[in-house]
Amino acid sequence: MTSKESAKELSPEDLALLAGLRRGNDWLRAVLCTLARRGLGFRQQHPARSEQLLAVLSRYPYFKAGQFLFDLMEWEDFMLDGEAPPLAPTTLDGPALQRMAELLNTFRAHLDGGQPIVVPEVDTLLPLFVPEDEDLPPLAPSLYLYHEVVLGILSSARPLLQVQTPPDGEASRPAS
Repeated sequence: MTSKESAKELSPEDLALLAGLRRGNDWLRAVLCTLARRGLGFRQQHPARSEQLLAVLSRYPYFKAGQFLFDLMEWEDFMLDGEAPPLAPTTLDGPALQRMAELLNTFRAHLDGGQPIVVPEVDTLLPLFVPEDEDLPPLAPSLYLYHEVVLGILSSARPLLQVQTPPDGEASRPAS
């Protein structure tokens, strides 16, 4: 049975639902590929640093859980299936990182009521985001994309990595 033949049995609501799912998949694929391409670019610029970051992170349970889920959901195949998606330049930009920090602080407060994690305000982050996505290397099937996605997340959060932490544990403003 061809897809045209099977589509005859679907209602307009079914087709609308499938179109919505397809848009969501396209967005997720663009986000993952953007992060992986950022990670690959970071690895090419900083090979030793990338390996050291991955070596340290690989010991953490959330890194291992992420790798397990990435493999289980076959996201590598999903990312490489078909033409390369357009880049999603707002992936983990300043406002997105601020919203993520707020979400994590809320989650932390629900768990233990502890002090929230100090995160720079959006206005201090935005100038640090430089549009570099147009020069990102393409992805290839020979890459292990989970590591590239992780490096892409880290390189996207570079402004947060520039925050200096004094001995008392309170974060200061990013270095200029």
